[in-house]
Amino acid sequence: MTFKIEELIIKNDSETEQVRSKEIFETLKNKAIRGKTLSEHEKNFFCKGVQLSKLNVGILEDYYCCKNYKFKYIYLCYFYDLAGGSIFYKRNRAEIYKVEQIEAEIDLKYLYTTAEDWKLIIQKTNHKDKVLQEISIETRKGLKELSNLPEVLNGFWRKGSNHYILMEREILLSLKFIYCIVIEVFETIELNDLILKVNSIKIEFNEYSLIHILNRHFSAITKAYDTKKSFHNEQFKPRIIISQIKEILTQIDNSQFLKNSTIDKIGFRQNGIDYLIWTKEKNRSIKGINEIYRRLETFYIVTDENEKIKLVSDYNLKTVNNFLSVYVPK
Repeated sequence: MTFKIEELIIKNDSETEQVRSKEIFETLKNKAIRGKTLSEHEKNFFCKGVQLSKLNVGILEDYYCCKNYKFKYIYLCYFYDLAGGSIFYKRNRAEIYKVEQIEAEIDLKYLYTTAEDWKLIIQKTNHKDKVLQEISIETRKGLKELSNLPEVLNGFWRKGSNHYILMEREILLSLKFIYCIVIEVFETIELNDLILKVNSIKIEFNEYSLIHILNRHFSAITKAYDTKKSFHNEQFKPRIIISQIKEILTQIDNSQFLKNSTIDKIGFRQNGIDYLIWTKEKNRSIKGINEIYRRLETFYIVTDENEKIKLVSDYNLKTVNNFLSVYVPK
């Protein structure tokens, strides 16, 4: 990474800042032309510059490093109606404009092709990259859940029907978008940030943890069907959720309320909303040596009535501070 993430943030519109950002853009442009590796944040900075520049610097398609940026941009313009029946808007430098039908058709065709390409990628079961390996597993699970829906099994939505293909595309594209977000997130954190602790027990927050949470409990608006899952509100942000959870668990741990309690299930209330964190011991092999570790499995808002009843009947709610309380087993 040539530039630190904080260097890629434009602080104001002063002449000095414009000169600084232009120098960064030119450096990244030279690297992009020579096919050198850019970080995801450097790609975002450079590609946004290409998109917004009034100079003759080309278009996104001229640079291989802009593939993810282009996908994220196009996907966010169309994700709410991949069938193409809505009115769509895009940005042209500083202006927002209504997308004409021909342009929308081109963009949607690009997304459909991207979905088919992604479908081939996620079929591979031995990716060396951890994020790609976990997102592939999660995507295959999503496609399997789709094919096992009662509506599909009873023939109401047949495989191969237009409706089924649309839902399949929504799953593929939403998981590819999550993949892009996750690789950005993991650029921003150190290994120590991924180790959480409660009762002196280490809990790993890894690629699986983030992908599962973002897909199952964050992307409600992108879901093609009812997943029966609860979805997070604006208190938690996808790009900083690891640090947010770590801070909460640190405060709970410091309170000592869970001392001598199991940490498989950790319930807490923040700003009047109940949440659950689930952790679990897992096995893995590192260089041929098996070891047991504890992983953060999932994290979500409590909306299920049975889970709410269990929290009330089996736990006492203890105040940690003005904003946070923890459920302590009775």
